[in-house]
Amino acid sequence: MSDFDFLENLAIQIKESRSKLYDVEDSLSEVNIQLREIPLKRTTESTFAKMIGVGYDDKLADLEKAKEQLERTKTDLRATISKDTDTFIAELSSPNLIIPLDGNPKIVDGNTVYKYRNGAKFKNVFDILCEILGLSSPLVVKDVMLSPTEIVIAVKDEFEAKQKFINSFHEVQNTLQLKKK
Repeated sequence: MSDFDFLENLAIQIKESRSKLYDVEDSLSEVNIQLREIPLKRTTESTFAKMIGVGYDDKLADLEKAKEQLERTKTDLRATISKDTDTFIAELSSPNLIIPLDGNPKIVDGNTVYKYRNGAKFKNVFDILCEILGLSSPLVVKDVMLSPTEIVIAVKDEFEAKQKFINSFHEVQNTLQLKKK
């Protein structure tokens, strides 16, 4: 059984992996630049070192090893991000997903507003969800606004609000399942 707390932690993991991936890609770019420069400078640098009586430190082998390691890390991170994103989609679109809403909504300006239990916020869940769907936060599906802090449904009647929420969330889940395929 999946819940929003699990999804929040998974979304944080995805973001951290992406951040590491960006760092690895930057490092790999720097190493590739150095690998292109060494052959251009090697003759001059080695001749100069010989002329002044010091050893020439040829960094080519070390840079090639670093490049291989960075490429492996990049591949591993991409696989981790892909696996975690697939898990995120599967868990969020699960019929057994538990959404920790407070059962007692408030009526505010003609809208039914559900807060998450214990004042929980799910910023990372919605960041990843909106990114996957290609939409911005808060997510608005029909008359339902899904956000990291609350769910706002554009009706006063609590029963109708529940129906609209269920339908809207199922629409999000169906869209996620289509994206997964």
